[in-house]
Amino acid sequence: MDTDATVYDFDEVIDRRHAPYSYSSKWSTSAATAEHNGLPAITDDHIALFTADMDFRCAAPIVDALRATADHGVFGYSTLDGCERYHAAVTGWFARRDGWKINPDLMTFCAGTVRALQYAIEAFTRPGEGVIIQRPVYPPFAGSVEDAGRALLDNHLVRQVDGAETGDLYYTMDFEGLEKLAARPDATMLILCNPHNPVGRVWTSEELERVADICTRNGVMIVADEIHGDLLRPGVRMRHLAQVAPYARVMTCTAVNKTFNLAGLSATNVVFSDARDRVRFERAMRFSGPTPFGISAVIAAYEQGEPWLEQCLSYLDGSIDAVLGFFAERLPDVHVRRPEGTYVLWFDFEDRCRALGIDGAELHRRIYEEAKVILQDGVKFDPRDGEFFQRMCVPSPRSVLMEACERIARVLQGDNI
Repeated sequence: MDTDATVYDFDEVIDRRHAPYSYSSKWSTSAATAEHNGLPAITDDHIALFTADMDFRCAAPIVDALRATADHGVFGYSTLDGCERYHAAVTGWFARRDGWKINPDLMTFCAGTVRALQYAIEAFTRPGEGVIIQRPVYPPFAGSVEDAGRALLDNHLVRQVDGAETGDLYYTMDFEGLEKLAARPDATMLILCNPHNPVGRVWTSEELERVADICTRNGVMIVADEIHGDLLRPGVRMRHLAQVAPYARVMTCTAVNKTFNLAGLSATNVVFSDARDRVRFERAMRFSGPTPFGISAVIAAYEQGEPWLEQCLSYLDGSIDAVLGFFAERLPDVHVRRPEGTYVLWFDFEDRCRALGIDGAELHRRIYEEAKVILQDGVKFDPRDGEFFQRMCVPSPRSVLMEACERIARVLQGDNI
């Protein structure tokens, strides 16, 4: 099915700030919205690297499919009932790339992954019950739990510091802590992130099996957010929790949005280990159906998008290496690790801040207001330990990315490095 022979130019700088029909929240966020998210207003002088969407043009087969859908001219309510091509495209992708065989009868559609998490909490837990997360982690995990009136049970990841085999900023799971939390009578759900956003781990089969064993023994359902699962470094293999632990009670979220830069189409596919859980989820979801554009995009992405993705992954690998090399040379006391998966980098600026005599608030001010680079503060991912951390999303043209790094270096180098 991989028929796209196009050579894509990921160095192309595309105007998402002023271009008609772009409506980009990443590049055009209003002052009020920015303030709500703890960010300065995004002006023409800012470089935005704070949100996980790409600044790359989508694969040509996807654009062609969307044009054909638009040319049809009628955009009423849509359904996936009887749409065998859609289900075959999704299941075929995961079987081909990861060896994961999905039963289409256990799959449903949801308009967005965060929305799917919210519906899952509503469907499978009750007010006051506990939901386990593992910080530092994507902020809507905690927000979805707390907004639903559930108890947030935080099982922090364990950071390895200068380990002999793993080096710095390599995170592992606290399995003893997970066991204790899962054993609590009020604990009913774990939200797992794999590949992990923001630390970049792709959990091994052994780690996933241990998680599944703990949760299964304690009657804890697992909701696995795996939407970064196609964004892997060379030599890294994605293992889906439902794939390695078919005995576990799990709901898996997959999506084209990160893989193919289609976040604005809100097309998440949710896979269950139990048909009864699919029914419960769909009742909680009420109405969150697909659009004709989302259907067309998913089919085109999974049937014909692989050549674009392989080129994109190669470009991302080069960009990650360029950023790591830059910081090793210009700001060597800033800690950052090459992620196993995702396209995000998790920076620890604590040693640099200590050398400059500044705190996390001043770090934020210098990067966001002086350098005019918008990242995302670590406290959003980890209120306890995230003061000196920043998350950078790297899927932008390399010229833009390296200009942002240069700006950061200029405001943080000082006289003592």
